[in-house]
Amino acid sequence: MITRIKDYSKQPPSKDARKLYLICEGEGTEPSYFTFFKGLSSNLEIIPIPPESGTDPLKLLELARIKLVNEDSRYIMDYRANDSVWFVIDTDTWEREGKITPLRDFCAKNNTGFQEKYTEIKPYSAWNVVQSNPCFEIWLYYHFFKDVPNQEEVESYPSFKAFVASVISGGFDFQKDPVRVRTAVQNARSNFQYSDNGRLALFSTEVYQLAEEILLFVNQHLDRLQGMMG
Repeated sequence: MITRIKDYSKQPPSKDARKLYLICEGEGTEPSYFTFFKGLSSNLEIIPIPPESGTDPLKLLELARIKLVNEDSRYIMDYRANDSVWFVIDTDTWEREGKITPLRDFCAKNNTGFQEKYTEIKPYSAWNVVQSNPCFEIWLYYHFFKDVPNQEEVESYPSFKAFVASVISGGFDFQKDPVRVRTAVQNARSNFQYSDNGRLALFSTEVYQLAEEILLFVNQHLDRLQGMMG
């Protein structure tokens, strides 16, 4: 068994490390998951920004303005270093309430704005939304399972989170199970789809897109970690 913190030394980020700012709806599960990858590569700095005044997408949008956009913001986006922001959100009731589209529009506007300002930089997606339907736990599920869950089985549990906790033996272990991220990317991508109305389909998650960005830096380190698992 591997214990991420005890068995693998972390590396401090270099001065020119690329920064990924993660603005997560959840205060526990999502930060716990992404913390696994912090320090695996000195060329990548993962900076979680926890919610402060609420977790719905509009509150996260305002948090991003305060932390990353305003003139007195705490963090400075270095577009020349390809820094990026990732909103990690659930579907919940936010879509029905019309709170996800404004967040996506906000990201699109920021992407257009920085590309117009820094014309010498090759365009890239600096502001991103990765949505999960119904919630982030579908991403955890794909670390272990190739196919989408059986909906009837899911509905026999009080919540999707309870379903995932039940089907993963011993529950998801944030100290070692994120090492399966490449499997999760493959499974999530192969099951990704939109519904007839153009919205994210049930049991789909965009988190694999964020994971692919992280893998650009930590892929070789995951090989070593998996070797330690035996």
